[in-house]
Amino acid sequence: MQMEVGIEDCLHIEFEYSKSKYHLKDVVIGKIYFVLVRIKLKNMELEIRRRESTGSGTNMYVETETLAKFELMDGVPIR
Repeated sequence: MQMEVGIEDCLHIEFEYSKSKYHLKDVVIGKIYFVLVRIKLKNMELEIRRRESTGSGTNMYVETETLAKFELMDGVPIR
């Protein structure tokens, strides 16, 4: 799986990981590519979230809970 995020002309990051859904006992393995960095980054964190949806249409209720948070990077990325 691949995901791209960014801010136009300031930051472009690409993430590669093995699958889109994980079990709580799975290990997340992937790579992070800094394609464009024109702003100063302080740190990078990964949050593990549980999202539960019930109902449908206009009656849909979504509950999100952060289960864990990990710091992946502290400081500016180096080439």
